[in-house]
Amino acid sequence: MMRKTAFCLIYSLGHLTAQSPTFRAQSNVVTVPVSVTDKHGKLVEGLSAADFKLLDDGLPRAIGLDVFDTGVAPISLAIAVQSAGISTPALKKIRRIGSMIQPLITGARGAAAVVSFDSQVNWVQDFTSDPGALQDAIEDIMPYQNNEARMLDAIAEVADRMKDRKGRKVLLLISETRDRGSKVKFEQAMEALQREDIEVFATHYSAYATAFTSKPEDLQQLHDRPAPNTAGPDPPPMPNPGSILAELARLGKTNAIQTLTQATGGSDFPFSTEKGVQRSIENLGVAIHSQYILSFRAPPDASGEHRIEVTVPEHPEYRIRARKAYWAGQ
Repeated sequence: MMRKTAFCLIYSLGHLTAQSPTFRAQSNVVTVPVSVTDKHGKLVEGLSAADFKLLDDGLPRAIGLDVFDTGVAPISLAIAVQSAGISTPALKKIRRIGSMIQPLITGARGAAAVVSFDSQVNWVQDFTSDPGALQDAIEDIMPYQNNEARMLDAIAEVADRMKDRKGRKVLLLISETRDRGSKVKFEQAMEALQREDIEVFATHYSAYATAFTSKPEDLQQLHDRPAPNTAGPDPPPMPNPGSILAELARLGKTNAIQTLTQATGGSDFPFSTEKGVQRSIENLGVAIHSQYILSFRAPPDASGEHRIEVTVPEHPEYRIRARKAYWAGQ
């Protein structure tokens, strides 16, 4: 889905402005967050719109050159945390990250929400700019007795909840790399992310590794909740799988986290210890605020899914992370 606000080329590294941006109603403008690193993995600074080449289904598009008046767009961040019983050791390790979200990621003008997922999806905290509320929400997440973890169902709900959010939309998954029991299919979740222009970042863990690095007394502090009633509405009809969705679905069966982050232009930061997850949040903040934001105008009659390719022609050795596709029309 194409964003209704025109974001043109922006570059900011770790700077969160307190001013309010000016939005322009241009319904056929597509925004593409892009991360650029050199062959050593170092972030590349100082590029301009002219340095990039962007292809839309193989056709070159002019990258927007209007001045974005007031800096960084506000961020809406949804934090989706796996809360299955197998996640008990990991939940103990993430309890302190709530206080890190505003200073490192959303800033004073942004907002974050917290959702947990196990055999059902639970909205722990709706979007808020209150750091205390976010910290309490993270601490309140407790594991269920079962080991279902409906990651894709959670993604679909997040996409629906973000429909009316303005500015940049980001989803942070704190979970294992695979889904456990969702009704929503991978293609449906991926299409929902494309329609709402949501970029996925992740900090994933191995349930075995986090248990190995946990103290027995830590695990005793997390008491299992009873298994909930899992009855719920049926998922939406399966979309007609195009070539991109089918390709991503095949990859997603092996590693859903890796596929979701790479397809939307995000990054994944694994952890196994409490200090490790805190470093992951720090790295996430740097990654989000060091992206170039490209924009281009799609054809008025564009519909369905379209493949995006971004390069820096003068520097083929650069590594580019950008969304792979966008969805136009209803």
